[in-house]
Formats: sequence, structure tokens, C-alpha cells
Amino acid sequence: MKYNHLSKKFLWGASTSAFQVEGAYREDGKGLSIADVRSFKKSDKQLDTKVTVDHYHHWREDVQLMKELGLKSYRFSISWPRIFPNGDEMEPNQAGLKFYHQLIDTLLENGIEPIVTMYHFDQPLGLIEKYGGWISRKSVADFVKYGQCLLEEFGKKVKYWLTINEQAVLVVASDMIGIDLDQPIKNRYQAAFQANYHMWLAQAEVCKLCLNQFPESKIGPAVSYITTLPASKKSYDMMAAKELEDFYSFAQMEVALRGEIPVYFQNELAKLDIKIDTKPDDTEILLSGRANYLGVNWYCTTIVEANPEAKEDQFIFQRIMRIQDKELRHTDWGWNFDPIGLRYGLRQLSDRYGSIPIVITECGWSEEEELIDNQVHDKDRVEYLDRHIEQMALAVKDGVNVISFNPWSFIDLLSVGDGMEKRYGMVYVDRTNFEEKTMRRYKKDSFDFYQKLIKANS
Repeated sequence: MKYNHLSKKFLWGASTSAFQVEGAYREDGKGLSIADVRSFKKSDKQLDTKVTVDHYHHWREDVQLMKELGLKSYRFSISWPRIFPNGDEMEPNQAGLKFYHQLIDTLLENGIEPIVTMYHFDQPLGLIEKYGGWISRKSVADFVKYGQCLLEEFGKKVKYWLTINEQAVLVVASDMIGIDLDQPIKNRYQAAFQANYHMWLAQAEVCKLCLNQFPESKIGPAVSYITTLPASKKSYDMMAAKELEDFYSFAQMEVALRGEIPVYFQNELAKLDIKIDTKPDDTEILLSGRANYLGVNWYCTTIVEANPEAKEDQFIFQRIMRIQDKELRHTDWGWNFDPIGLRYGLRQLSDRYGSIPIVITECGWSEEEELIDNQVHDKDRVEYLDRHIEQMALAVKDGVNVISFNPWSFIDLLSVGDGMEKRYGMVYVDRTNFEEKTMRRYKKDSFDFYQKLIKANS
């Protein structure tokens, strides 16, 4: 189909994150992050963050590939410990600022709008060692200091900001914020949800700063949006799907966009006897620092059924069971191919939040791939992009205010759990988990497909 109802200003883009592409993990004053340390624990099994695909030294070449692809936007993250190596310095690292100034300036010179994530899984390790990172309320002030620095340096160049990437993922996989997974689950969740609350406060403070200083800017979170479907037509499966989706995804959006913590979210914490430390002024902080657009990371639908053995007073993850629909195609990592689910999910956002601008910040298909005769024929990714973009366009026609599409990912990169074997990129990088090889970049078939699509806006 043709997508003639998409604006000519529509931001066709692609995504990456700093710790997954940059490498140079201790160069030019950069400090260690929890993402670095977490990756080192798997260094004998897969790629770690030390070099990854070396974007730090190949960024000029990579931007030229973005220009050739025709990108109108590029969603990437700034490495927090590249700016504040330990997180608590009084002054930022000038070499880190210089790197991102060069990158942003070059993107703009080539007509590519930077969509910048402030925090994508890489809190400085120094803050975790100092006071436990996000578990401590002290983290709010350190994130606000970091956010203010980014706004002062780049606020006149960057129109689109993302505060925190996939906060719900950080809470569930809480070793990603430095919480010991071996402790009793009650203790782990107590710490993780307190950290979640501090992230909400920090996000609100930074949103308020940004919109006070740059009222024309857009700022909001990048939420992991698991569009959740019932395994059957039974009401108990439908309720299980709704409860998971609300708790995991919509609660994050409610706090960011409406400044209120939903009652259903508070009820779930009560079931675990989790008590969040708050202060009287927090309600006003959340209300006065609301986002004015929304980033969503959407890959596939999640299909669940109610756990018949569970009781109502048990936690949500005990009351549901995820299942795999055998009628759908799946990646080797169990994520399904369900493009109409994207349209359905976007319609749900429109129902809840009206005309709020939406950026699809991640959406992609993973494969194990091999370079043969300098080519990669990734036909499944081409079909994934084609079908999902079609459904996104139909959602726009339905009235959903999607302003940008940034598939994951522009280039092959370090997958958080699976190293280099799990490739998402439209650009292939000649390296393996343990061999850097040539590091040459090769355009896949999906690159050519997306290039033609962007050029035609169709």
C-alpha cells in the first residue's frame, strides 16, 4: 500500500544506544557503568561493552551511512559516565561533551534530527558504589544535574529528548540497576520499586527543567510497550492480559503523562507488602513535570493466560503465564511476528492519551546472520519492516499522532542478553562475539528496502 497520509515531515529514523555501539569504554575519561560491569560477567560467553561495534571511532562513517539511507531522525543515547565518569563530579568531562557535540552537529548538517535518550541502562557505577544508585533518593539530584548539563550543552540543537529508556525493564531485571538478584524476592522488589519511584521523580524534574528552558522541545520517556493479548476468549484471560499490560507499560505512561500513580499499580505493590518512601512535595513534583510526548519500544504482542493455581492476593507475575501462539512466526528468541498488533497497540494509546505525539523508538526483527559475498539477505527483516510500517500508517490514518518511526536498530550491535549473535541492524558489522575482524560495515537488503521507502515516503 501507499502511505500518502503520512506527513512529508514524518521522521523516518533508526535507533541505537551508547553502551551497545560505542565501545571505547575507558577512553577520553569515560567512567564505568553498571551496563559495563554487567556485560563483563558474560565476557567468556559473548561480546561485552569494551569495543562492541566501535561507533566511537567509526561515527563519521556511520553518519554517512545514515545519510545514504536517507534517515530524517536518529535515536541514540548519551553515555551518562562519558559525561560524569563517576556520576558525582562537580564539572562534566569535556572530552565526552566534545564527542556528542561533534556527533549532533554532523547529524544536523546532514539533515538528520537527533532524538536523544539521556539514560539507556548505563548509570555510572560510582553512584551505585557510593549510595546504591537509584535505590537512594540522592540519585534524583544526580540525574537532574546530569540532565541540566545536557540541556545547557545541547538544548539549542536537540528538539527531541527521551528521559529514561524502558524503566519497567530495569525494575524487573533489577541487576541492571545494581540490585543483587540472589537476595529474597521480597527484598529485591522492595529495592527495585523504590528505585522505580526515584526514577519517576528524576524524570519529572528533568521534564520540568527542559520545558521551562526550551518550551518548544519534546521530552518524555521511552516505554517498553508490551501490547498484551488473552490466550482465549475467556474473561479471566482477558483480565490477566489487561492487568499485566497496565502494570508493566501503562503505569509508566500514566505517571509520565498525567503525573499520577495509578491505583492498580499501588494495589500490586501492596500485595508484596512493598512500602515506598515518599515526601509530601512529591505529588506536586510529578504533576508539574509531565512529559509532552511519548516514546514507545514495540516489537511484538505478548500473549498470556491466567494462572489457574494463583490467588487474587498474589503478585501479577504469579497470576499470569506467557504462552507462544504456534500459528505465529517467531524469532529464535521467542518474539512473534504480529504486525496488526502494532496498529492495535497504537490505537490503545490514542484511546488513552488522545493526540499526544508518539515516537516509535524501537521496533525490529532479530536474526543470526552470515555475510556471504559481502551481502546479507535479511528477507524476514524486510517483511517485518514492510508489514509493521503498513500497520503504523493505518494507525496514523485512524488518527493516532505518530510522528516518527525508528526501528531497532540502525547497525548491528551488542544485544544485552545475547551478544553479537542476535543481530537487529540494517547495517551488518563484520565481527563476532570474540573476533573484531575487519569491523567493516555492509548494507543489508533491509537497508535498500528502507532507503527506497523513505525516499518515496511510501
